[in-house]
Parts: sequence; structure tokens; C-alpha cells
Amino acid sequence: MRLFNRKALIVTGELSGETHALHLVNALSDFLPLQWSAIGSERLKAAGVDILYDYRAISVTGLSEVVPKMGHIWRAYRRLKRYLLETLPSLLILVDFPGFNLRVAAMAKKLGIPVIYFIPPQVWAWRAARIRQIKRDVELVISILPFEKALYDQHGIPSVYVGHPFMTAIQPTKPRNSFLEEMGLTGRAPIITVMPGSRENEIVRHMPVLLQVVSRLHHELDNMAVLLPVAENIDRSIIETFTKDTRYIHLLKGTSHEALACSDVALVASGSATLEAAILNCPAIVIYKVSTLSFFAAKYLVKVNHISLPNLIAGKEVFPEYIQDLDAETIAQRVLHMLNNEIVNVREDMEEVRRKLGTSDSYGLARDAVIHFLERTYGPLFPTS
Repeated sequence: MRLFNRKALIVTGELSGETHALHLVNALSDFLPLQWSAIGSERLKAAGVDILYDYRAISVTGLSEVVPKMGHIWRAYRRLKRYLLETLPSLLILVDFPGFNLRVAAMAKKLGIPVIYFIPPQVWAWRAARIRQIKRDVELVISILPFEKALYDQHGIPSVYVGHPFMTAIQPTKPRNSFLEEMGLTGRAPIITVMPGSRENEIVRHMPVLLQVVSRLHHELDNMAVLLPVAENIDRSIIETFTKDTRYIHLLKGTSHEALACSDVALVASGSATLEAAILNCPAIVIYKVSTLSFFAAKYLVKVNHISLPNLIAGKEVFPEYIQDLDAETIAQRVLHMLNNEIVNVREDMEEVRRKLGTSDSYGLARDAVIHFLERTYGPLFPTS
């Protein structure tokens, strides 16, 4: 039987992953005191977690986009390697961020450190070879999407489906009318939310075309208001370099749920925000752009017809997707068409997505899965009378 030293490491690579990590750490801490270390930022640090490296220095999407971050990525990896060698924690939990985390999993496996993957790589979408890496290096997968468990079962990988935590965690804190009144936007219509992404490279690629789209819309909808929630991990000044001359765009901090819940339509970079929009009943148009190299690599590797989570869960187009070829006029016209003709159908499709996700205490179920895994690995964790 292995020695349980109560030291645990959790590794995240972007804001939504850290959010999931924080909730899981808090859920576990209520039942099992552990000494947590992490790749994270202020949110985990505020919860008493020792931050080994700040993920914001290594958070990036795409292939060629990784190059400018390679120095930070290598330093973060070496810091983790030193921690694992010196500490030999009883548990490693990986959260999303597969390009980095699968390498960490392989390192931990060699050291005999048990590995759990919470929110695993989207192996059903691309790079199916990763399933072999997971089977080799990961001892338990905790998935949050309804169609994932069958795939892991098929490959003989121990897995648990806990439901998507957004279904209970994503909700506005204020009624629509109160929020718009506080913003001084009562009587303005339509309300449009713009979400360019939670990584700096996403913002740099998406903001120019999003500004062109909302400019075209403003010519048609002169009473509209545009809300732009700034992700918590992004310096507001990065966004302000794009929006400083645009008076009808209102920058928000920490109120993305309220913005989506009160909006008539949203323009959203592909990622977890697309699912937030569906849960908050906000019709959306999804955009995404990467470097040319990353795009052609993805075309070769990707196996699915859609990239946004609501469309993948529904198995059809719920939200229109514009990938790589982001023509502002085309997207603006689709926004107008959605506002005038498609809202009812989109809302029905969003309701189907929410039904498929269900409602469960996802973090509580993930906590239970972790505790059961530790008990199987180390024996009883709690003293018995």
C-alpha cells in the first residue's frame, strides 16, 4: 500500500480550468484536508493553494502561437518536475489544457504518482492518439460531457461522468431590468454581448473583426448597446486599446453571466463561453481564428463537424459558426437575420442542450470520485472508531 502524504497538485492552463479547479479543491477541502499546490493564479492562491507557476504566462491556443510562450512553458514544466521529484505528492489532478498536461501526466506516471484527469482532452474531436496516452498515464478520468464516458469505456479507461457543473454554477446574480438600469441602458435595444476569448492571443485575433461587425450593426441598429465582459485574467488595458474610440461598447468586469442573460444575441469566441450562452438562454454566433499553420493542422486532425460545445452536444447547428474566414459583413448580416427570424428556433435548440446536460452536483460527484479513488489507492483515509 502506498504512503498517503496528503500532498496534492492540480494543474490548470486557463481561466475556465482554474474555475473548475477551485470548485473541486473547495469541495474536497470540506471533507479531506490536503496540502494543495497548483499551476494557477490569484483565484486558487486566495483559496490557500500554493502557486508554483502562474498559468497566464503559458496560456495559449494553436500551434505556431505556442512559440512565443515556449520559454515560459519550459520553465513551468521544469518547476513542476522539481516539485514532483522533491515532494512525490499523493495525487495529481489535471484540468483540461492537454498539450501541457499530458506531458505532466507521463512524468508523474514514471514517478508512481496517481493521476486523475478532470475535464479530459476532447479526444472524440481530434488527435485520437491522445486516448493511448491517457490509457497509459491516467488512472481515472472525470468527464463532464454526456457522450464522453462511452468512449473511455470502449477503450478500457476507468472513467466517471459527473454532469456539467455550468448547469448549476452559471446563473446571473441580478434580474435583467436591474442590471440594465445600473448600466444606464434601460430602453436600449438590442443588447449585444461580445466575448473575444480569455487568452491574449484570442483577443488580438478576434477584436478587430468584432469591432467591424458591431460597427456595421450600429449603422442598422442605432439604439443598440454592446456589452464586453473582460475575462478576469485579462488586463483591461489590452481590451481598451481596441475600444477606446468606440462609445457604444461598455466594458464590464466579472459580470459575463449578467451580460449574457440580458442580451438579445452574443458574438462569442469558441470555448466555454458558448456553453454559458446556451445555459443562460442567449442566442449566439460563434467565431474563431488561429494562425494559418494551426488552422491547416486542425483541418487535418479534427474529426467533428462543429467546434462549439452547444452544437456538439446537440449534434447539429444550434449556434452558427464562423471559423478562420471571419468576414465582418457576413457575420453582421447573420446577426440581423438571427434577431429578426431565428430567435424562437434557437431558443428551442438551447433548451434541448440544457435538457441533455441535466442538473447535478457535479463538483460534489467529482469530489466523491476523487475520495473513492484515493481510498482504493491508499486504503481508509479517515480514522475509524
